Amino acid sequence: MTEGAPGATPLSRGQAVRGKAARADFLAAAAQTGLLTVAVRAGILVVAALAGFLAGPASGEDPPERELTLAQAIMLALENNRDLEGSRLGRLSQRLTLEDAEDEFRPRPSLELSVKGDSNASALSGRTNTSTLGFAPTVRVSIPTGGRFDLNATSSTTNRDTASQSVGLTFSQPLLKDAGTTFGTAALVRARRTERSNVLTFRGTVAAKVSETIRAYRKLIQSRRAVEIAERSLERARGQLEVNRVLIETGRMARQDIVQTEASVAERELSLTVAEGALNDARLALIDILDIDSRTQIEPTEPLRVEPAEFDREQSVETALGNRTDYLTALINLENDELALAKAENDRKWSLALTASAKFGHSGRSLSEAWSRFDDDYGVGLVLGIPIGADVDMARRAHARAKIALRQSRLKITELRQSIEVEVHRAVRDVEVQQRRAELARQARELAERKLENERIKLNAGLSSNFRLVRFEDDLVRSQTSEIDATIAYLNALTALDRVLGTTLDTWGIDAGLPAGGGVEE
Repeated sequence: MTEGAPGATPLSRGQAVRGKAARADFLAAAAQTGLLTVAVRAGILVVAALAGFLAGPASGEDPPERELTLAQAIMLALENNRDLEGSRLGRLSQRLTLEDAEDEFRPRPSLELSVKGDSNASALSGRTNTSTLGFAPTVRVSIPTGGRFDLNATSSTTNRDTASQSVGLTFSQPLLKDAGTTFGTAALVRARRTERSNVLTFRGTVAAKVSETIRAYRKLIQSRRAVEIAERSLERARGQLEVNRVLIETGRMARQDIVQTEASVAERELSLTVAEGALNDARLALIDILDIDSRTQIEPTEPLRVEPAEFDREQSVETALGNRTDYLTALINLENDELALAKAENDRKWSLALTASAKFGHSGRSLSEAWSRFDDDYGVGLVLGIPIGADVDMARRAHARAKIALRQSRLKITELRQSIEVEVHRAVRDVEVQQRRAELARQARELAERKLENERIKLNAGLSSNFRLVRFEDDLVRSQTSEIDATIAYLNALTALDRVLGTTLDTWGIDAGLPAGGGVEE
């Protein structure tokens, strides 16, 4: 599940089945490429099994060929894509920022060493040269209530047989403005929320890249199938041309009737050329995402299966609200705006602070004498600060702006929730429509095949014409293309539904919550 995703509900039956199958494919791809045991904090590393492929062929060699399943394509995209690599580096920097914030309440020691030389002259005593060696450690500790402890010690000695030692402890605690853990830990809370938001943003980036890879991979399959359909169509047209020539030679067909078949062959050669160009474009588009050798001839091996899936609309809405990065980020922003309003109200208060101090110290002719007895000094007090003039007006305006920002955040949450509900209902409906379309396209293709076969038998028996045969051949090509398009559209509708639900990474078993990203579920 997505980090910081309260209220997430179990996935629907169809999504759970698809997710299990997708994760199995993804893990198999990871195991095949040797990436199952990656260290997620260091990122997914290129293993030796992929090194030869990614390095590209030597000059003069044939273009490298690579068979890829969809899971392997996703793995390569997560591994190689430079945009994702930049996002991973950004996550590392963001984690360092969080570590800085986490150190807020750790003791902060410091040490100061000093050496000083003085030269003084007077009419009575003449010139006096003095050298002083000083040593001053300090420790500062902030506490969650907004208070602070300062412990400091000083030690100095001179070449004129004088020494001094002192130890001091001071404490301050706000009692009105900035008092309490809400404001004492505000910076840390904001940093942690920023980290949660950064994780969600990174997950969204990875999910978008996965979806982009899936669409590009399926586009390659679609283009390859189009080439195969065009090749088979051309082969059938050429075969029919040979049959027609035999029929002409035997006197069973008029010579002018063959023109229709010859035109059909030319049209199918043109269609094949166009399909091959589209295939090369789709190959290069996928290669651009995978960041591999541009000469690589990718052979997609993922089967196109139309597996029925069922989705409960209301449950899908709850799943989306528990996983969508934009909605979860909006909730975090709402929390920040609530804290900002509390801070603005706090800034309008008077400041009243309790202070306390204790100091022990003495001086003597040597360090041991200085340590032998300490003079003590204690103090306690209250410090009151009253804002006046422009500061009051500025605080009032800041408070008004914070209230407006909070109202805007609440409106955005309401609007975003409604928008997500509409998106989910539309996406589920699209899956249902595309599933039905794919089934009807399959039936239409089967009927077109039967029609063409029957018409070919009729033509051989002299009961039909070339015109009708060519028309039925065109019908078959269209139905085959429609079936491929409908199948791809259905699978892409499922991918789009994953995006709308925010479950793309869960479906494929990808852990993108750590700064390295692209981890694999084990």
